[in-house]
Amino acid sequence: MSAFVLLGLLSAAQPAAEASAQVVQAQDGTTVYPPTFFASAQPSTALDMVKRVPGFAFDGGDSARGFAGTASNVLIDGSRPATKSDSADSILSRIPASDVERIELIRGGAPGVDMHGRTVMVNVVRKKAGGSTLAISAQDNLFLGDGHTIPGGSINYTGRFGEHQIDIGLSRYSSFDDSVGDGRVTFKYPSGRVVSENARTSGHGGGVGLTSAYKGPLMGGVLRANLKLEETYFNDGLSYGLPPDQVYNDHNRARDGEIGLNYEHKLGPTDLELIAIQRLERDSGRSTGVSPGDSSFFGGNQFFGESIGRAVVHYTFSPALTFEGGGEAVYNFLDGDERYIDNGVPIPLPSSNVHVDEKRYEAFGLVTWKLSPKLTLEAGARFESSTIEESGNVSQSRSFFYPKPRLLLTWSPYQNTQVRLRFERKLGQLNFSNFVSSVDLSNTNVKGGNPDLRPDDHWQYEAALEQRFWGKGSIVATLLHEEIKDVSDYTPIVGTSPLIDGPGNIGAGKNDQLDIEVQVPTDPFGIKGGLIKSTTLWKKSEVTDPLTRQTRRISGQRPFTIQWSFDQDLPSLKSTWGIVHYTGWREYYFRLRQTKTRHIGNQFVILYWEYKPNPNWLVRVEGDNIIPFKFWQHQTFWNGPRNTAPVAFDYDLTIQSQPRLFVKIKRTF
Repeated sequence: MSAFVLLGLLSAAQPAAEASAQVVQAQDGTTVYPPTFFASAQPSTALDMVKRVPGFAFDGGDSARGFAGTASNVLIDGSRPATKSDSADSILSRIPASDVERIELIRGGAPGVDMHGRTVMVNVVRKKAGGSTLAISAQDNLFLGDGHTIPGGSINYTGRFGEHQIDIGLSRYSSFDDSVGDGRVTFKYPSGRVVSENARTSGHGGGVGLTSAYKGPLMGGVLRANLKLEETYFNDGLSYGLPPDQVYNDHNRARDGEIGLNYEHKLGPTDLELIAIQRLERDSGRSTGVSPGDSSFFGGNQFFGESIGRAVVHYTFSPALTFEGGGEAVYNFLDGDERYIDNGVPIPLPSSNVHVDEKRYEAFGLVTWKLSPKLTLEAGARFESSTIEESGNVSQSRSFFYPKPRLLLTWSPYQNTQVRLRFERKLGQLNFSNFVSSVDLSNTNVKGGNPDLRPDDHWQYEAALEQRFWGKGSIVATLLHEEIKDVSDYTPIVGTSPLIDGPGNIGAGKNDQLDIEVQVPTDPFGIKGGLIKSTTLWKKSEVTDPLTRQTRRISGQRPFTIQWSFDQDLPSLKSTWGIVHYTGWREYYFRLRQTKTRHIGNQFVILYWEYKPNPNWLVRVEGDNIIPFKFWQHQTFWNGPRNTAPVAFDYDLTIQSQPRLFVKIKRTF
């Protein structure tokens, strides 16, 4: 018996639970989930609902340059919000579950739907009926090791007045480093000398933010507007000795604002979409280091701006054939000014005073053709042209042109079985901060700004198999192979004296990864209301080291990660409880004068309980890192380039993390 016949039998074995939830399979392959499907979990927000959609792994997207290639895999009312800085999970967490009419799962594309390069999307459709909702929440994080707390909270209002809708939110953010605590730092020298001292790390931050959104009719179409203003900070530190005789502290603050407009107008078979976004951000930071006989300072400011204009036309030839075409223009700039002082003496850095800007234009066309009820083809291409100009320490101009083809074939041999094959060329996103130098004082390590950066170039070949079963169950296995040109990693910066390194391109490489997403309801096993979910990801990359000329992994990649969770809805107790487990991970970095390995232990466990006495109240108590893990960092330093110089010393930092208690109370009016 073939594998597809077995999948078909499993697909047909649907219990009555799915029918009672009134899940609808639309003709275009879209699966529609009404609120009743999620009722047993008593969701509070749209985010709670999205995370329970079978066969869907939520991805908040990327905040890098441009709009088209950085999208989340979630749409709201069929459109992506016109924002770059407001994350998808933040937007969804502000939408009350009571405001959701239905959730649509789009697998492999559907005529008339802009998939933003994704193979699977979710569309959250909000209710149109009038009314208003006010939600107030307060929360706190208590670290049980040293007792410090990091509070937060929010106030969110949603109002619908006829065809007009307004959302306003005010938040007090909280952020922290989970790996902070007490431990040891050890220096090992080639002579055999070993120095070991007590160590302590810290890391916490916060901020305030204002968000607002409007949706309403305009000139026969629909206008959506988004606004976000925020100020955030983060402070972290590292100290050695008892009492500490070496202390390093970092203080960073960011202020940013963004406004976005999205206008849609339908004229018969043609849909017109216009998007405009303006974003500005100012970051300031300072680092100080004090050790016996030495005092150092590094600090500066960066001012970043991004302007985006995008126009898209959707034309429907027939229910089975649609065309999408348009263009996007983007202007980015960064002004960076950094300074480094050691024992009162200014130390010159390359690319420390920089202005860089990019003008980028993209034209695209895409056809979605439903060849048969079981077979859909999506084919198209994007053509990108860009110019990067730099002034300050370095003055130069560079231009690039990239054609980016895309082909996606979706086959659904059975109702709940789908195979997706994708071929696409994608470009990595440049981080403009990498054009400016920086210094890590705790390691006396300079990262040079690189004026010759170019985006890494990925040719991707992907195959995915999805099987849904038992109403809420699914298995999705995705295999990806990438041929990469201009791999982004660390490389020596040409022309610096003494020679330093920084982010750059180190030649050709490849990457293979296998992603397996599993979601299994436990009702068939006698555990009512339970749901097991797991995500397993293997990655293997190869690139030639620019110094040793040996094959190695790309810096920063985690070879293996796994996460699993069990959640159980207890309607009689008006509660949901669950446990989440993350395995440990390792990261490897290869620099000019050092190699670094970062690692956490084999457990990060979260245990939570959520109580909803009625639809207007929510209480959540969560124990994070209840089995404290150890964070370990090993570095080997050389006296010069590691392919020719002798080893200077080895450095080991081991920190015992702290368990954390999280409490949240939310009231909806």
